[in-house]
Amino acid sequence: MEAVFKDVLQVGVVVKDLDSTMKTYADKYGIGPWVVYEFNKDTVADMEVEGERQDYRMKLAVADIGGVQWELIEPLDEISDYAKFLKEHGEGIHHVALDTESYESALKFCEENDLDPLQYGYWGSNFHYDYRKTQEDLKCIVELYGPEEDFEWPEPDAVYPEGPMEKEAVFKDLLQVGVVVKDLDSTMKTYADKYGIGPWVVYEFNKDTVVDMEIEGERQDYRMKLAVADIGGVQWELIEPLDEISDYAKFLKEHGEGIHHVALDTESYESALEFCEENDLDPLQYGYWGSNFHYDYRKTQEDLKCIVELYGPEEDFEWPEPDAVYPEEKSKV
Repeated sequence: MEAVFKDVLQVGVVVKDLDSTMKTYADKYGIGPWVVYEFNKDTVADMEVEGERQDYRMKLAVADIGGVQWELIEPLDEISDYAKFLKEHGEGIHHVALDTESYESALKFCEENDLDPLQYGYWGSNFHYDYRKTQEDLKCIVELYGPEEDFEWPEPDAVYPEGPMEKEAVFKDLLQVGVVVKDLDSTMKTYADKYGIGPWVVYEFNKDTVVDMEIEGERQDYRMKLAVADIGGVQWELIEPLDEISDYAKFLKEHGEGIHHVALDTESYESALEFCEENDLDPLQYGYWGSNFHYDYRKTQEDLKCIVELYGPEEDFEWPEPDAVYPEEKSKV
């Protein structure tokens, strides 16, 4: 079947203090400028929570990391799903907005597949934002975009910084979204068979396939099964921990299934390492796969409210033969 979701448009991060977080993104990481809005009953019509008419308030700021919009959201009441997420999980990635053939076709798909509304609003009388209950299937919340033909970004409440950006962006683009799951095979098949996302290539990472494994800078072997496929220009990774050692297992225990990390592009792996050392961004988890690919998670949660993975493929890196492919056809990787 044809893929329902065509590309990644936005990553939405719920935060406690938008102004402080936005300034850290801009001043420390060179990400910006940011445009700031308040969404409330005066700026957004027909607000709903779980299909019921309900006003709520939040402050948000958006900027671009490469070709993907980054959204910071501070709930201003206890009503919205953002507030619920913050209470249950703390700061972190709340949703991804995924591109579809059209908003109307996406609505039809949701209705046919019982993907009920989670939260909705009609901003500026020409933009629908529509979160769906995709957590059971996709292990994350998906937002549907519904801009009308005449949509233009309105004048923001504020811009940060007010002048030109003084620092070059450390992170250049979104490479990967990593989702921790309980049952990789079942989740992968749902992505492929129900949503048309795939094919998936499957690998097991363990002490025999990955060398120099580390947890928080200490040498430690761990095991996980992973599968990767593409949604547009972004790699989607499903990860099932196979022990209680890895940070994936810790995340699953503390938060349940969900988005664990994002991999962001940098000028080079070496320049990213230098930045991390200069800014006390300590290692969270590391491995050296196939003797030519470094994957390196850093403790960016305090600054960016999410875990960032650094990619370190060497010049001779090629994807090895997978343990399995689903469906059984030639992979795109």
